[in-house]
Order: sequence, then C-alpha cells, then structure tokens
Amino acid sequence: MSGPPIGAAPSVVRRLVAVSLYLLFVAAVSVICYKRPVAGDFDRYIYEALVRSRQQSTEAIYPIVKHENPRAEASQVLDSPQHLGQLEPLYAIRPLYVDAIRLARAVSPSIQLAINLVSAASLFGIGLVLLLWTKRPLYCALVMASPAIVVLGRIGTPDALAALCLIAAVWAVTRNQLFAAALLLLTSVWIRTDNILFVIAMLGLMAFLKKIPMLHSLVLAAVAGSSVLVINRLTGNYGWRVLFRYSFIGGRSPAEIVPHLTIRQYMHALTHGLGLVGGQELTIWLLLGLTAWHWLPRTSIYRHILSAAGLAALARFLLFPTPENRYFAWAYLIVGVAFIQTLTARQNTTLSPESSISD
Repeated sequence: MSGPPIGAAPSVVRRLVAVSLYLLFVAAVSVICYKRPVAGDFDRYIYEALVRSRQQSTEAIYPIVKHENPRAEASQVLDSPQHLGQLEPLYAIRPLYVDAIRLARAVSPSIQLAINLVSAASLFGIGLVLLLWTKRPLYCALVMASPAIVVLGRIGTPDALAALCLIAAVWAVTRNQLFAAALLLLTSVWIRTDNILFVIAMLGLMAFLKKIPMLHSLVLAAVAGSSVLVINRLTGNYGWRVLFRYSFIGGRSPAEIVPHLTIRQYMHALTHGLGLVGGQELTIWLLLGLTAWHWLPRTSIYRHILSAAGLAALARFLLFPTPENRYFAWAYLIVGVAFIQTLTARQNTTLSPESSISD
C-alpha cells in the first residue's frame, strides 16, 4: 500500500497557510476601508437622500444631508431642497445599489455606515472571487493592493458592487456556468446602467465563441437594453446629453440644463479627459492588458475577454470622457486575472484546461 507522495503534506500546509494569509489580508483591507472611507465623498450623501426618501420628504431630508459633511455643507449645487430633488434622478438609476444600502442599514447604526459596509463587503467579495478564480493568493494580493482597487472599498458609490457582479459574471463564463453568467450580467445593469456596454460586449463574445446561440445573445441584449430604458423612465433620468453637459461643461442643476451638445463642446471635454489620463492608473493597467493579450495564445478565452473589456472601456470613455479609476476598476480586475493566467501558463509552459475556449 503506497503512501502519499513525498512532499505532498508540506505542500498542502503551505497552500493552506497562503490562502489563510490572503483571506486575512483582504479582510483587514476591507475593515480598514469600512472604518476609513474617502473624506469629502459627495455622492454618498445623495444616496443617503435616496434611501431616506421612502419614508421622509425632501424638505426633511435636506438639512440632514446638507450638514453631515463639510463637502456637502460647502456645495453650491446642494443649496436647497429643490436642488437636492433635482440631483436625485442622476443617482436613482442605480436601484439595486440603493436597495443594497437599505439592506445593509438593517445591521448598521447609520445609513453612512451602511454605505461603507456595502463597499467594503463588495471589496472582500472581489478578493474572494479572484482567489477562487486564479488560485494564486500572492498574485491576487498584489492586484487587491492596487490603489485603484482598494479605493473601491472606501468610496460611497456603486462601483465596488458593480465590479464584483461583472467579474463574477466573467468567471462564470470561463467555467461554462452560462445561466449564472447571463443572470449576473443582466443584474449588473441594475447596479450601474452604463454596465450595458460591457454586457453587450460579453453577450456578443459568448455568441462568437458559440457558448450560447446568437438568437439567445440578441434576446439577452434586448432585455439588458430594455432594463436601461425602464430604469431611466422610472427614475426620471435626464439623459446622456444633460449628464454630459452637467459633468463636463457646467450647470448648477441638471433640471435647468438644455439637452444640446455641439461637436466642439464634446471634443473639448474629450481632450480634457485625455489630458487627465496620466493622473490615473489607466495606462499601467492598459500596458498589463496588452502584455497579457500578446502572450496569451489565440485559443485562450482570456484573450477574447480582454478584447471585449477593452472595447467596452473605450466606448465608456468616449461616451463619458473621464479616466477616473473607479469607472474602469472592473476592467482592471479582468486585466489582473488575465495577467495572472498568463504568468501561470508561462510557468507551466502550457495553459490550464480552464483557460481554453473549448472548456
């Protein structure tokens, strides 16, 4: 009767230690993010107003959020209950995120701490998905330690939850869990409507790789697109032109902005956005993504996923030209996973079975 291979037990122990240390690291980072959110984060107070709006009037909510933080106190766009009400449709288009805050409120002493909890818990979830996906604790820790990823757990926005949903969907695609992938992709639109760009790209990729029939892909894309239309209609969203002008050209209230945009105005905003790229991590993650794409064999599904993510990220930047890291964190995470898979494949000289399109 033969025993276990020599060195097998120490290898298992090392593996358990590495995984345990990684989980402790991600948990510690998440707790720190929960306790130390980004100072002066303005969006979180509008989300608090949305959570309160189920039970309180705008007039009752306004003095609460206005005096909660120096940033809100000094804001000229948040200078009256009327302007608060006019801001809310810009944020109400993330209904599942607002519902997540309401759910977290049940175990949090305040709405702001509930917002912190959603972001920090989502960050921990991202770390868990990365580990289960790649099974490389050290590499995953390096990705999770990136400032562009850590900040997701510190800001009061839906970006962490949206990134978790999207990378879980992509992981499901690589494992041929197609129902789960489709469900997560459609769900992500209700967290951030601009996720529709990556959702369409992934549905197209799934059809291209013959993981789902083209008709199914078109039907799912139509459902995702219809979801965006329904959300915009129910929340009274002002539309892309108003959001663009309000964000890049100026205006005190989105309700007072004329939905008109000239090519010159667009090009000015685009040029300004390109000039800000150097202050973000976009270039380094782009370099890692291009490197992984070049090293991966043409039969690798990760090569195609990188292409889909790149197209969606480009479309996102062209529609809303700001390189702020939180808007592209989901793409950074996909790049990180692809790069880890590349390193693993090069170490093993051949790709793992999970990395093949035929899987």
